[in-house]
Amino acid sequence: MDLNLTPNDIADCITALIARNKLWSGKRVYAYFIVNKTAGCFTNSHKSEKYKAFFSKVLEETKVQPQCAKEISYRIFSTEYAGHAKDLTKSVVSQLIATDEPDVENIIITAGGDGTSLEVQTSLYKCAMEGPKHRDAIMNKIALLRLPLGTGNDGTDGHSIEETVQLLRGGLLFVNARAIRVYPETTPDEAAVRACGKNPEKYQDMSFQAPWYAFNIASIGLDAYVVYMTNTVKKKLPGNFYHLCVPLSGIVYDKHFPVDNLKIEIFSNTDDVTPSQEINTKITLLAFGASGNRVYGGGHKVLPNENNLCVCPKIGLPKLIKENHRFVDGSFVGTDLASLHTVDKIRLSYNKPILMQCDGETAMLSPAHFPLIMELTDPCLRVLQPVNL
Repeated sequence: MDLNLTPNDIADCITALIARNKLWSGKRVYAYFIVNKTAGCFTNSHKSEKYKAFFSKVLEETKVQPQCAKEISYRIFSTEYAGHAKDLTKSVVSQLIATDEPDVENIIITAGGDGTSLEVQTSLYKCAMEGPKHRDAIMNKIALLRLPLGTGNDGTDGHSIEETVQLLRGGLLFVNARAIRVYPETTPDEAAVRACGKNPEKYQDMSFQAPWYAFNIASIGLDAYVVYMTNTVKKKLPGNFYHLCVPLSGIVYDKHFPVDNLKIEIFSNTDDVTPSQEINTKITLLAFGASGNRVYGGGHKVLPNENNLCVCPKIGLPKLIKENHRFVDGSFVGTDLASLHTVDKIRLSYNKPILMQCDGETAMLSPAHFPLIMELTDPCLRVLQPVNL
């Protein structure tokens, strides 16, 4: 008997849970799994065996329960290269629009790390922008489920697979979620970008071309460097090195990215042309969420209440190490460590290179990328939400 996790183990279990949730009562359901077989849940033998045993146990528990869905079937697509998840998602959407079966519910399920999840969501959002027919399909006919099978699990449906199973066993409803769009106010010249003295390809996981998208948190500063360091380390030594990378990144960050004054213009609405507030400060980090009550992978509460913008002024290394736990449990609220705001849009002005991360993927920003806009989109992607949230 193979003790290692397979995509079919995941698909059999998750579709059994979906078929028994009242949200899909009386429906024919088509599930499309987009799988990254290089994710740790498949390649790490300890994780793989643990996940296989868990999915098998949940499946056996679930099969004895009555099915609500009229029928359910699934297809599995495996990514083969960087960006393949985007292509697969676009292909699935095109197929669903072409068939357009009115009595069918469709759900796209990501089974991989942060990169796979971000690619799928970005592709869905861009598909929705192609026209009314595409937008209607994305908003009303295709749901999204993001399985937490990677290291960071930023913006997944549950911080652990155990939480995801509980989600699928409970009362659910569909909601359309907002995303974060990040882009330079004016298109930067590539030569000016490269003249900043930093190698974009060294730090960049995402497409070089703006706009960038995030569906959980977009941020700049030290935490983006921590993401870069964590991603770099785990390529050689798979595991969760976040707590190790925080102090290591703090030691070398200022040397690699000397901080300067950041101008933050805050807008209450995306259509506003005049900021309602302006902040000028050197920062340790700035985090912009698709909503409030957002956490980084692992449950780190950088946005612990209804506010969706966190501005953390420059913190010295000793204090950073001492107080870092407050950004894990959210206890920095009400202290001088950071300020929290509710915003729809911000405009950032900065004259040095700085790292940005979007849902666990990093990009190098040069002075030519500024002024930089971070703003909320209209509600779009159709996601699952507990009825009691």
